[in-house]
Amino acid sequence: MKGVIFCGYRDYVEQAHGIVTWLEIIDRSELAESSSFIATDLYDDKILVELLTIGAELLDTELSELLRSFGVFLFPTLAGAASHHMDACDNVFDFLDHVENVIHIEVKKSDPTAYTPSLILDKVDDQTLLLKYTSHRQVCFLAEGLIYGAANHFNEDVALEHVSCTHRGDKNCLLKVTTK
Repeated sequence: MKGVIFCGYRDYVEQAHGIVTWLEIIDRSELAESSSFIATDLYDDKILVELLTIGAELLDTELSELLRSFGVFLFPTLAGAASHHMDACDNVFDFLDHVENVIHIEVKKSDPTAYTPSLILDKVDDQTLLLKYTSHRQVCFLAEGLIYGAANHFNEDVALEHVSCTHRGDKNCLLKVTTK
C-alpha cells in the first residue's frame, strides 16, 4: 500500500488524539519498523491493518468507526493529490465514477503494481447510487469515510447504507449512497 495512506493515518491520529497516542500505537506494533513513513514508498498492507487494529483498541473504538473517521480526514489529502481531477466533477456521484473510470486507471498506468479497489456503480436515480466495492483489503469502512469526505468537498449531504458487506459474510460490499 502506498505510503500516503500511512502518512495520512499518522496525521489523523496525531491531530485527533495526539502524538503520544501515535507513538503508543507504533510501540505496540510488531510490524512497523519506525513511526515515519514516506508517502511515495510502498508498505505491506499487514502493517496498516496492525496499526489500525492497535489504534482501535487503544482508542476503545470499533475498527469500522476508526476507518470511517480516518477516511473523512484522508479525503482532502487524496483530493489535493488529484486536484486536476476534482475540476471534472460536480458532485459525489460524478466523483465516484471518475475515481473508477479515470483515477484508478491512471494510478495503474503510472504504477503497474498498484492495487486499487474495484468500484462498480449503478445510478438508480438522481439521488441514489449503488456502489459495489470489491477489494482484497476489505476496507469498505474507509471507502465510506472517503465518500463522506467527498460529500463534504462538494457541499452535499449523503446517507450511506451498507446493504451487504464482506465483514458480515457477504461476497462483496454493496453501498447505497443517497444524496439529500
